[in-house]
Amino acid sequence: MLWKYPDMRARLLRHWTSPDHPHAERFNKWRTEVEKLLESPKGSDAQLDEELRLRGLSLRVVIREIPSVFGDTF
Repeated sequence: MLWKYPDMRARLLRHWTSPDHPHAERFNKWRTEVEKLLESPKGSDAQLDEELRLRGLSLRVVIREIPSVFGDTF
């Protein structure tokens, strides 16, 4: 939900890529897939999952790679 607002998207990306974030390295590995997922239109889950499965992934796998937001550093 927050992803659709450019200022919040930038803030989330700064947070997730910060060296202080415990999952920054992992996020960088999955960043392309996570961003594509977060930018996908509402109701496109089945199509996105099908595309991911063609590449040996799944929607569930990518969703699990969305990092946490830690209030004290966000």
